[in-house]
Amino acid sequence: MPIALLLLLVNVGLAVHAAKTGRFSPWGWIIVLLPPLGGIAYILVELLPNLLGSPRGERTRRAIAHSVNPERIYRALRDQLAEADTVANRARFAEECAALGKWQEAWEQYDEIVQRPNGGEPVFHLARAEADLALGRPAEALAGLDALKVREPDYDSPRGPMLHARALAAVGRTEEAIDAFETISRHDHAYEARARLASVLAEAGRPEEARRDAQEILDSLRRAPAHVRKLQAEWGRLAENVLRRT
Repeated sequence: MPIALLLLLVNVGLAVHAAKTGRFSPWGWIIVLLPPLGGIAYILVELLPNLLGSPRGERTRRAIAHSVNPERIYRALRDQLAEADTVANRARFAEECAALGKWQEAWEQYDEIVQRPNGGEPVFHLARAEADLALGRPAEALAGLDALKVREPDYDSPRGPMLHARALAAVGRTEEAIDAFETISRHDHAYEARARLASVLAEAGRPEEARRDAQEILDSLRRAPAHVRKLQAEWGRLAENVLRRT
């Protein structure tokens, strides 16, 4: 069998696997548009960790996925949206915009989605609030999150409380933000919540508590496996910054 045909069959198989396992966005596009590097990246990031039983993180997947010509994927999703303006296509394009740091464009897509009769899913409102935060509009983010809580009181997502706590901190409602981050930390021991808590404590003039929490994060990361340290590197850097500031 010619090598080119074999590679084509392998690529098709990987794309089908990505679709069946709910990973088509962005992996399907990477596999299809960037052979054979896309398929190799999919194997290394998605398949091998599963076979070996090691944890996978969204940040790692995203970093690898966008290390190979990310603008090409962005353009492909933009063209797909132009051909068929559906909520699903717009959401995929918005997610890609956010992954690339094109936050204004991402916000515009999510804002359009939530205005539509079939775009009321809470996840879209959360994504728009995240874009507002990234664009330096915490008051708008907080208003949207509060409105979502009123409209969907039973909706439960770990993303919502984190965004709400970040928005509280950004608008200066410091004590409420501290309480919110503490609650999240107790619930799931998230490095992000603990690091953000330490940062807010430092800004609130509580340096001893900030240093204690930051040091606990760094001590915990030093004891953690290598893949955990890599996944949580951003929050380790924030903890180090807190120690330098205090």
